[in-house]
Amino acid sequence: MTALEEDAILSKRWHYLWTFVYNFIFTRRSQESKFYGDPYNPVVPKDDTSRRHKFENLRSFIDFVLVHSISISPKIKKFELDCKDLFRDDSQIRRWLSFAAERKVEDVVFLSYGSLLDCILPESFCTCSSLITLHLRHWYFTDAVIARKSLTSIKLECLLLNDDEILNILSGCPALETMELYEVGGFRRLKISSSKFKRLNLKNHWLLNDNNDHSLEIIAPYLQHLEISGDLKDIKCRLIDVSSMVNANLTFHIACIKDIQADQGEIVDEEDNWHGYQQGFRTLVQDYLQKLSCTTELTIGCCFIGVTAPGPVHVAVQRVADSRIEMQISNDRVAFAKL
Repeated sequence: MTALEEDAILSKRWHYLWTFVYNFIFTRRSQESKFYGDPYNPVVPKDDTSRRHKFENLRSFIDFVLVHSISISPKIKKFELDCKDLFRDDSQIRRWLSFAAERKVEDVVFLSYGSLLDCILPESFCTCSSLITLHLRHWYFTDAVIARKSLTSIKLECLLLNDDEILNILSGCPALETMELYEVGGFRRLKISSSKFKRLNLKNHWLLNDNNDHSLEIIAPYLQHLEISGDLKDIKCRLIDVSSMVNANLTFHIACIKDIQADQGEIVDEEDNWHGYQQGFRTLVQDYLQKLSCTTELTIGCCFIGVTAPGPVHVAVQRVADSRIEMQISNDRVAFAKL
């Protein structure tokens, strides 16, 4: 925030402009990228007193802006906080979230960096009926009751959620249509019962090493668009019910059996274990093709069909008979198969 911008906020002759302010966006990410490299993991030197002082000023400035806008700007549309060092005062964050909820906010973006933000969400935010889109990174969820009846889109990054917590989110957002989960781990079962839920993006899912069953079940009978990508390590993702699927993108990759054994410190017969692992994965792929036979477009990763090309393989699926599917596989060559 420049001195000129601060003067514009403070000057009385500009107060009438508050009636036109609907979006509150506070970020120093562009400056962090310029001076400290990666904006998603900025490194602030401990001895940089001036730098830390600027962050303190930014927090004070945010408080000032929110307090002085209450009586002038009756509603806000978007509220975004995107800055590493803003997330240190739990009570301050609760005030900001309460402010957004009380002003009937529609779109919220709260991005923290480096570690999970251990903050209990205020009740007014958990039950904010005006909220339409929500984007959180490095957040900590509690067992608070969630009731956001208008929320249609949610994006979560770098979180840990168990089965009950992900279910709490889904059941508390009956209008939810789209969910993006990026490096959100912990849960082993994703059951989506709402007929309004149409799109799911899942990337880099992971599980805690507290259970021998490294599998993830997806039950979503009304889901139409599914994308699973990134690194799943040794997780077996099982599609239990995706009977309404229209478009599916399965371009994730899994760990090599040797890498899995090395991580677990196991010593077993490599050849026997490899054949068993390969057969298990083949069975899983066959199940995918069967469960996704209703799709009109399917994109699968190279490991699914044994090709060596570096990119994903696009499969255009066209129903040619009640029990037959024609798959056009295009990469370096074109082939046809009747199933």
